[in-house]
Amino acid sequence: MAGKRKTTAREKKIRAQTKRRLQEEGILPPDKPRLNRKRYIEEARTEWDGRDRDCYLWDRYIMEALAVMMAHREHASGRRSLEAVGAAKVLKIAVRFQKFSEKLKEEGRREYEVGEKFDYIKDVLEA
Repeated sequence: MAGKRKTTAREKKIRAQTKRRLQEEGILPPDKPRLNRKRYIEEARTEWDGRDRDCYLWDRYIMEALAVMMAHREHASGRRSLEAVGAAKVLKIAVRFQKFSEKLKEEGRREYEVGEKFDYIKDVLEA
């Protein structure tokens, strides 16, 4: 079985020209601007910090948001997106934190090194 061949520079140029023409004709949507990840995260944190703290439903809203993100798929392939994997990691880390707390309780400890807690979740972060 033959593998896929690499696209030549000429083919890439033709595809780029075709895409540009189709975008100008309105057949294809314009390219999305790149997301400034740092700014986006800072904005999200600011919104979260400014939320209504008198609301007792934040756990529900967070779980609902995580469920939406975990179902997120890439448009072209239909595969689970990297965002969905990130949301799943959040859940796995939360479960690990709970298990870490239980482990400390069983050992009769109240104090721990930050590195211990990190080691407990490191494999999830690196997955």
